Amino acid sequence: MNPRHLFGITIFVVVVLTTGAAFCAGGGAEAVLSASTAQETLRIVPGNSGMSEEEFVAYAERMKQKYGPEAVSALRLHIPDETQGPSHGSNIRYLSAWNSTLEVRDDDGAILAGSDNALVLYALDLTDEQGRDHYYWWQWGTAKNREDIWMNDASNLRNFWSRVAFENSSSTLLFYAPDSDMHGIENTVTLRFGPEFSGPDCHSISKEFVLHQGKIRPKPGECRVGGAGKYAVDWVGNYEGTQSIYGICEERREDGVGSAALWTYSLTTGQF
Repeated sequence: MNPRHLFGITIFVVVVLTTGAAFCAGGGAEAVLSASTAQETLRIVPGNSGMSEEEFVAYAERMKQKYGPEAVSALRLHIPDETQGPSHGSNIRYLSAWNSTLEVRDDDGAILAGSDNALVLYALDLTDEQGRDHYYWWQWGTAKNREDIWMNDASNLRNFWSRVAFENSSSTLLFYAPDSDMHGIENTVTLRFGPEFSGPDCHSISKEFVLHQGKIRPKPGECRVGGAGKYAVDWVGNYEGTQSIYGICEERREDGVGSAALWTYSLTTGQF
């Protein structure tokens, strides 16, 4: 596997949407729910790197200070448990990472919620029986609503997601996780991912996180295996507080072939 195939950001697109919907509340009274969405897309192409490993470790530490250890417990995927030592079952190699922040604002410009988002690219230090390279795209995000101390709760988190979409058919998406709905109310859930390789060199991934409310799932209509595949991990709920998401997909490509991917991340809040 060749570390020369790093990736960088070449196009930056920002989209902010605001929509409104009316519905009937209990007792026949009518309430209005306004939903606001912030969304960005980064195009990642061969030739330019994102964060170095040192920069990424520093970024993870900043996120820990901002959100607490629970929210970022699986952000540094390639760094093993300190009690296990540096060689504990690890055959994935850090290549690069990208990060960005979203903010959702109301019509007056007040911040309703924000999220930090990261996409981390790893390479598997093994090839399959046909000599093809395998890569893991690790998706992380943490969203937090901002409470208005004068007007009580200003908004709740309603939805946030992260999607990786490969532009070229030379990039084959093999597996992704989570691959089914994960429900929870203040309980610990486990994301499990195992590559197709078998034997003692296999690198499987199992990470736990707290699902405070709602569900985490593969986003409907945004997941497809095969050439030029795509995968999106999606949280849906109605929560006041901080929630994290984790997702992973595996890409296979021929040795020496570059790849281009679109990374999109989105955050939606709701107000009554």
